[in-house]
Amino acid sequence: MAVLGVISVSACGAAGSEPAAARPATSVASVAASAGSASPTAAEAVAACKLAAAAPRPGEAIDIDEPAIKDLIANAGKSGVESIEKAGAQVQDRYSAWLRADIGDESANAQDDLLDAAGRVNRACIDAAVPTS
Repeated sequence: MAVLGVISVSACGAAGSEPAAARPATSVASVAASAGSASPTAAEAVAACKLAAAAPRPGEAIDIDEPAIKDLIANAGKSGVESIEKAGAQVQDRYSAWLRADIGDESANAQDDLLDAAGRVNRACIDAAVPTS
């Protein structure tokens, strides 16, 4: 399991600036449990949306939670909501690119692309009115 900790250069700007705080990691088990007793498809959509809502955004000081990304991809693909499924496929593409990226700027850019794709899942969830809380 690879874990990458990155602090964006833009987060370390002017004097007195602090790096952006990392969002707390979301437990896949807690997301699955909070999806409740909804139908399997609805539970997967809720789980994908909760993972997407909790995902850090580009430029934040974060560690990539690979199990959460993999679960986001899997749940989005089974969500039964076309826009969420398409956005999940983009996360899969960006995740694969991130895994192949060389250390340095290429990896940082791939990471931002991956987190941006997770944000698109979140937007698809909002547009589809899938609850995240």
